[in-house]
Amino acid sequence: MAESSTALVPHAWAVDDLVRINRWVLVSSVLRGTVHSVNNILQTIGGQAEMLGQRPGGDDDVRRRAERIVAQTGRAAGYMRELSAVGRAAVESADRVDVRHGVDRAFALREHDLMKNSVAFEVLAETERMPACRIGPQALAVVLLNLMLNAEQALARVPDPRIRVRLTHASGRISVVVHDNGPGVSHDIRAHIFEPFFTTGRSGATLGLGLPVARYLAEQHAGRLALVEDSSPGARFELTLPAAG
Repeated sequence: MAESSTALVPHAWAVDDLVRINRWVLVSSVLRGTVHSVNNILQTIGGQAEMLGQRPGGDDDVRRRAERIVAQTGRAAGYMRELSAVGRAAVESADRVDVRHGVDRAFALREHDLMKNSVAFEVLAETERMPACRIGPQALAVVLLNLMLNAEQALARVPDPRIRVRLTHASGRISVVVHDNGPGVSHDIRAHIFEPFFTTGRSGATLGLGLPVARYLAEQHAGRLALVEDSSPGARFELTLPAAG
């Protein structure tokens, strides 16, 4: 692989930081859905309490209690709005990103371990200069690193381990395929590999967050991440992203 201009970041920093990011993105993605559901409940409670307090001829004590319910549900809805803002902060705004540079950067972060474990790494690009894609640069880094770490973990104890990244461009979309020559993904677990905390790795070796976080970030930027089902050995994951206009 050609040398990258990206400085090599120490292994411990890269992996620890990625674990923290994965946890944060996963929690934020769950948080946004939870906030929406809780807000619907609060609106129902507040609405019913308001109607109860406005009933003609209602008891003054009932009216006061209904007003307190409306006020407290309003406060709770305010807290939910603040939590929702926290969740939105985890989604980086899209930018024009050089996808080949992103792959080189991910390789630089993992180069030490790839060499230590004798993992061959190859990048095949359709053209010398690929079009830019539309995604947040840090989001792309997290997605690519998660895919690379997933491939590395699959290559433990595999003779002649290899990771190949193929870049193509068609119909306004950039495709990044990460392919390893490990044991592949068995049919009985294919439906579960994007589930949070699902892992086939050694106990304690992985949290099972990498693939679900990678898919979540891809989808937040109008992209897609999928396991490609074909007859080739190993596992093949395809990330597609919109090309920048």
